[in-house]
Amino acid sequence: MADPEEAAARGCRALGVDFPLVQAGMGGIAGPALAAAVSDAGALGTVALYRSDHGQAGALVAETARRTPRTFGVNVIPEVAGRLLPEQIRALLDTADRPLLLNSYGLPPQPQAAAVLGAGHRLLVQVGSVAEAATAAALGAHAVVLQGVEAGGHHLGDRPVGELLGELPGELPGELSACGLEVPVLVAGAVATGGDLHSALCAGASGALCGTAFVATRESAAHAEYKRALIRAEGSDTVVSDRFSIGWPGRPHRVLRSPVTDAAEPLPAVFVAWTTVMGDRRPVPRGSAAAPTVEAEGAVAEMARYAGLGCGRVTAMEPAGQVVARFRAEFRAALADSTTAPALG
Repeated sequence: MADPEEAAARGCRALGVDFPLVQAGMGGIAGPALAAAVSDAGALGTVALYRSDHGQAGALVAETARRTPRTFGVNVIPEVAGRLLPEQIRALLDTADRPLLLNSYGLPPQPQAAAVLGAGHRLLVQVGSVAEAATAAALGAHAVVLQGVEAGGHHLGDRPVGELLGELPGELPGELSACGLEVPVLVAGAVATGGDLHSALCAGASGALCGTAFVATRESAAHAEYKRALIRAEGSDTVVSDRFSIGWPGRPHRVLRSPVTDAAEPLPAVFVAWTTVMGDRRPVPRGSAAAPTVEAEGAVAEMARYAGLGCGRVTAMEPAGQVVARFRAEFRAALADSTTAPALG
C-alpha cells in the first residue's frame, strides 16, 4: 500500500496546487465561474474550451483569470477540436497572465504540447491505457490521468481504473517510468469523496480528476433538471452507451439512463431541444453529444446527462468551494483512521 500523504504531495507538486484534486473540463458545464471557485479552494479548477475558436477561447481564459488569482487548468479535446486546436493553444499562450495547466483529454499533437511546455505552462494528459500514458510522459507531461470505465462522460479506454493502476511499470507506486522520469499518475472514475481519494492514493495514485462531483455545484453551468437528476441518482442509474455520438462519434460514454439509452433500437434523431453553443442558438438532435446546460430548452431528460458511478455520493447542490472543503476534511479523516480499508472503484 502506498503512503497517501507522500502520494498527495507528489500530485500537488505536479499540478501546482494545494490539494491533488482536478475538476474535469466538461464542455458547456465547466465555465470560468466553476473553474475559479475550485481553484480558489486550493484544488485545480478547469475551464473547458470544447469547440471554441481563438477569440472565444481567449475570452474564456481571460474571464477565468479575472475571477481567480490561483493556478487553473484549460481543457482541450484534440479529437473534437480538430483544426481549432492550434487556435485554442495560441489563445492560451496569448492570453495567460500566469503559468497555467493545459488539461488535454487524449494525447495532444507533439507541436502543441511543445508550445505549451516551452511557454512555461504545465501539461496534464488524460488517457485510457498505460501505453498511452507512456506516450504522454514522453511528450513531457507533468502528470497523466488514467481514466477508468467507472467515469462519467466519454471513455478513452475499456478497463477499470484499479486494473490500469496495477499495470504501471514505475519504480514508485502509482508512478509511470518513462524517458528516465517518474511521472505522477492521477485517476478518474468513481472518486466522489475525500474517502474515495484516500483509497485511490493508497492504491498508488497521486491525485484524482473528478467531473460528476462538480456537475451539481452552484457554479456549474449544467441545467437545473440535470443537476436534480444527478442528485437523485445512484451508480446503478448510469449506463455505458453509444447513443450520444452525434458530434463526437467513436467514444462510448457513461450517462444517466433514459428512454434514449434503454430503447431496444436507437430512437429517431429528431430535434428534442435547443441550446446555445459558443454564442450560437442551435437545435439539439436526439443522440447529440451535447450535455444540457442552463441554456437548454426542451426534452432535457433525453439529452446526454453524463454521470459516473460515484453519482450516488452526490446528494445536494452546493458551492464548488464547499465540495473541495468536504473532500479535504474527508481525506484528513481517512488519514487519521488507521483502520480505513482502501478499496478503489
